[in-house]
Amino acid sequence: MRRYITINLLLWSLLLTYQVARADGVTHVAFSETFDVNTGTGGRDNKFNGSGVASSGVAYVQEGWTNSNSVYGGSACLRFGTSSNNGTNGTCTTPEIILIGTAKTATLTFNAAGWGSGTNKLTVTANEGVTLSGDTQVTLTNSAWTAYTVNMTLTTATSVQLTFTGKRGFLDDVKVTETVTAINPPALSDERFFWPNTTEEAVMTVTVVPADSTTVYYTTDGSEPSESHGHKAMLTSNFDIEGTTTVKAKAYYKTLASDVVSRTYTQGATVSSIAAFKALADGTETRLAISDDANARVLHAYNNKVYLRDNTGTLCFDFGTTAAFNPAPAHNQHVAGWIVGRKQTENGLPKLVATGNTTTDYLAMAAPVTEPATEPAVITTDAVGNFALSGKVGDWVTVSGARIAASSTVSNVFGIQDYTAVYDGALIDVSAIVTANNQMAPVAYNDIKPVVYVIDEDQDFVSPGADIQNATVRLKRTLSKDHWNTLAVPFSTTLTGRVREYDYADGNTMKFKDAASIEAGKPYLVKPDQTVENPVFANVTLSAAAPQTVTNGNYSFVGLYSPTELATNKTELFLRSDGNLYYPAAGNARLAGMRAYFKVPGGQQVRLMADDADVTGIIGIGQHRTTDDGNALYDLQGRRVTQLKKGVYVRDGKKIIIH
Repeated sequence: MRRYITINLLLWSLLLTYQVARADGVTHVAFSETFDVNTGTGGRDNKFNGSGVASSGVAYVQEGWTNSNSVYGGSACLRFGTSSNNGTNGTCTTPEIILIGTAKTATLTFNAAGWGSGTNKLTVTANEGVTLSGDTQVTLTNSAWTAYTVNMTLTTATSVQLTFTGKRGFLDDVKVTETVTAINPPALSDERFFWPNTTEEAVMTVTVVPADSTTVYYTTDGSEPSESHGHKAMLTSNFDIEGTTTVKAKAYYKTLASDVVSRTYTQGATVSSIAAFKALADGTETRLAISDDANARVLHAYNNKVYLRDNTGTLCFDFGTTAAFNPAPAHNQHVAGWIVGRKQTENGLPKLVATGNTTTDYLAMAAPVTEPATEPAVITTDAVGNFALSGKVGDWVTVSGARIAASSTVSNVFGIQDYTAVYDGALIDVSAIVTANNQMAPVAYNDIKPVVYVIDEDQDFVSPGADIQNATVRLKRTLSKDHWNTLAVPFSTTLTGRVREYDYADGNTMKFKDAASIEAGKPYLVKPDQTVENPVFANVTLSAAAPQTVTNGNYSFVGLYSPTELATNKTELFLRSDGNLYYPAAGNARLAGMRAYFKVPGGQQVRLMADDADVTGIIGIGQHRTTDDGNALYDLQGRRVTQLKKGVYVRDGKKIIIH
């Protein structure tokens, strides 16, 4: 079934001030109301007071009147307001009145009479843009009819509505007339493009509505219309035009004729791929047709913008507030059909910008079933942090662990120059659309944020210049469920499993207590319920503060973010996966980042306990490892032994039993 683009060509005599050949003036009755359909009492039957007079419901010959409750039907007239001197005003307003003359001047006449005795007034007003003079506020003659005249000029208005307000009075024979020496031409819609709908045949349906009292003739072949040539517009005439068509129209009233008005409606161009659309000049309005086999997919959608890729390239649909997607698109949706928009390039990024002709009614957007998901192109950075963006303009890309630096193009990520103070020197993951000038517009996909702050256990951590609110942070580190891990991170969070914080020292025993959550910068012992690899934490506050050291007595638990060289003078120990404490060996004293170590008096023994219980077998008794070879034996107090007895000893971090 053919569908049409409908455009209303309202052939009214409105604001257009074209001049026409002069002729003797003719009188045009623009409006007339007799109220003859009112069959009550009062007014024209010479009854002007008394109980029950003029109390019927009000009726009008012309449609479109409005009135307040205090308006009543009389005898071929109406009564406005209540009969009491202290009563309520009544108001009634005419329908819209159209003048056909170019002068836009007219005369209002009406008859009115007063109710009984007393002072009775009637006021006439008009809508904005209409100037009135004459009998606009009159004192009515009691029990007698008087004719009144008001002159009007339409200064800025295209039509007029008159309002009568008063009480204790009657109204009849409202008439608006104008002396016309020239008439306006019909008003046609602006010239425009139109496109096919569901078929390849572009058809536009034109609706012609003549103004009251004028007769309109129109043509669609470019010829001049006249009373003897062309089509006569009836009360409502519909006709179809195909391809590029010029519509001409001319209005007639009695002996007067308007100038001809002409408009051309052009079938718009169609491009059949994103690559062809991108080749258009900026400002071109066209139809983008996307075939089903173009494999078009939604890369990213947010804020009424949709990034799209087909087999030929990428494009951004930018609807702003002009249009809306229905239904709302989602990542990796299949797209086919067509859409009208204007080509625009912004910061090197090609866009289809919505116009008044834009609609998504003819785009099919469905979640893919068998098609592979659209994924971003993975790119890398060079030694100074510049992105490898060649051939990626307008495309969706990701980069993992890029180092922000003022001298690199990575500093242009999502206009990151606004964030240099907090991101300078940081490692980040980025998801973005690449623009032609090597800038990157941020995009999120699924649950991945456009910018993720990365903390790598093997790389130096650069503290942000200020706290970063609502940050997403990725830790490049594994937390094992099989043993206790030391942990220090620059944000507060929670962890499912056991979390312990240093409480106090009792002799040479460092006691740890349960912690409900993890505080930014504070060192902890953690043992998650499940092994966690490279965890991501969303919506956290990344703190600019340095890691903390928790001290009690002669013992300290020291947090660190970056890989750190520990002292080899037997004052610093680290916890290994075997559950034992070790002195670092010379040449092998580097502790990875996001961890914590233990600071003790030189060579002094230390034990670890939690919740007032010996945690041997959970954390383990502290063993002081020296640079001795792995065959040395130690007792469970960490003392090296040379003469063995039956018992349990430690060799190279492992417990052995001597019988």
